[in-house]
Amino acid sequence: MRSRLLVTGLVAALLTACGAAGAGNGDVAASVDEIDIPRSVLEDAIAELNGDTQELSSSEREQVVGTQQRELLALLIQDEILTSVYEDVGASYDDDDLAEVRDEVITGIGGEEGLEETLNQAQLTLTLFEDVFVPQQARLLAIQEELAEGESIETRTTRHILVESEEEADEVVAELDDGADFGELAMERSVDPGSGEQGGDLGAAQRGMYVPPFDEAVWDAELDTVVGPVESDFGFHVLEVTDEDVRDASELDGQELQQLVGEELTGLINEAFASAEIEVDPSIGVWDENQRTVVEDADQVGEPDGGAPEGEPGEQELTPEELEELERELEELQDQG
Repeated sequence: MRSRLLVTGLVAALLTACGAAGAGNGDVAASVDEIDIPRSVLEDAIAELNGDTQELSSSEREQVVGTQQRELLALLIQDEILTSVYEDVGASYDDDDLAEVRDEVITGIGGEEGLEETLNQAQLTLTLFEDVFVPQQARLLAIQEELAEGESIETRTTRHILVESEEEADEVVAELDDGADFGELAMERSVDPGSGEQGGDLGAAQRGMYVPPFDEAVWDAELDTVVGPVESDFGFHVLEVTDEDVRDASELDGQELQQLVGEELTGLINEAFASAEIEVDPSIGVWDENQRTVVEDADQVGEPDGGAPEGEPGEQELTPEELEELERELEELQDQG
């Protein structure tokens, strides 16, 4: 399994994979389809994470630990779900794959020197990073590769010059017809700073990666032929397709692999969550199947932030009677004014 991990978003993923620990009775913190998640995992994590909480009051410490334990338990439950998908599709990885994924994760967070700081920010222990987070990323990549087995993608390499008006685009076409260099003209006239500095080069892309009018023009164009003006929400384009290729899934990078199988993978994960029997020790919290996390109590289930509905904290919807009274008071104020 070649390393094609999509690094974008890894830091965000780490920063939401926060650590935790348990309190309460029993040896099981939660179960997923009768597979137990031991409380000892939470207890070990909380002991490692909270060496500096002695200055907190008992109530503050209880709140910190409670939040940590719910967040970590959610991570472990999510990992069990992903593992079930991994097993169902028959994916696999070996130690070399795991080491390669780890290296790419470490690179994505700024190298080994940035690891400790990132783990501290994420409230994640090194043990959980090595034993849960990195294998989770390896399983995710292995699932994507298994789903993509035997698949291929067609790509087209395109360059374009983006201008603000159709008249300008016509001028660009005329200059190209007269022998102007496409790359030089893109650097001079394109208002797309990203590609303009690269001579208009957009690289290779699959069908559907661009906005519809532009995408249609790219896939209808003949190779090495200037096409335009093409209008989109961004302006007017003059484009040229310089290459096309068909590549096997084994050659794809992380973003291309996600584009190829992302929808199928999302469907499998959604199905796995929907069918799983998830039980959480009530002393820790309640499983919220909508948010796919552990919340403090049943009143928070389905609420985005585990608190009040939309609006100011604690804000509640007015009853019809209260609304009528408020309207009456506003009318009186207006009359007084």
